[in-house]
Amino acid sequence: MIQKSIIRIVLSTLVITFCQAQEEQNISLQFLSFPANANPQPIELLLGENRTIPIDIPSNELSPEYKIPRSESAVVGITTKNEKGESIFKVLGKAPLIASPKQIIILLRKGENDSDGFVVIPIDGALTNFTGGSYLFINVSQLNIGGVVGDKNFALKPGQRNLLKPTPTHQGGGCQVTLAYQKDDNDKKGKKFYDTRWTIDERFRTLIFFYQDPETKSLGVAPIMSFL
Repeated sequence: MIQKSIIRIVLSTLVITFCQAQEEQNISLQFLSFPANANPQPIELLLGENRTIPIDIPSNELSPEYKIPRSESAVVGITTKNEKGESIFKVLGKAPLIASPKQIIILLRKGENDSDGFVVIPIDGALTNFTGGSYLFINVSQLNIGGVVGDKNFALKPGQRNLLKPTPTHQGGGCQVTLAYQKDDNDKKGKKFYDTRWTIDERFRTLIFFYQDPETKSLGVAPIMSFL
């Protein structure tokens, strides 16, 4: 009986270890797409040769999490038919993944439609200390971005992020928000492009993405609210 109990314990330990190893080999991806598209088409994520899964690419919220085997690249596209009627995968965008086990994949449309392709930008999705009333600014544009949010200042170069938890400066939990951009480090004057008031509420947190339209290069601001 003692021997059988030992065997059961060993087997249980092996199963747990195997499951943990499998979990460590997986990564979690969430998707966002900009600019918004009124008529999005089905998009797929390539997992391997002739193997894809459909994915959501919303513009107003983070997509559901997709747990996939760890891969070197994020490849998105659509499955079509060639002249022989055979299924082929048309790549619409591709980029190397980063080391984080949890990533947010930004898809910047190169044109009006998904079929025009995407610029793919993976960022770290492990949002540490991102609590209620906080704002996480992420700059995926090619411009320097800076500003004032309530009692807090921030400055972001391309590819940088900054987490702020401002204190309300107006009645009702509001704070003044002023944002500006520089074309590069030599642009000392900069240009203000956003001036409004936001409400700080512990019930939600907000992701703020700065991006540029791939065609016009115009600067866009995309707030993504996450209720807790």
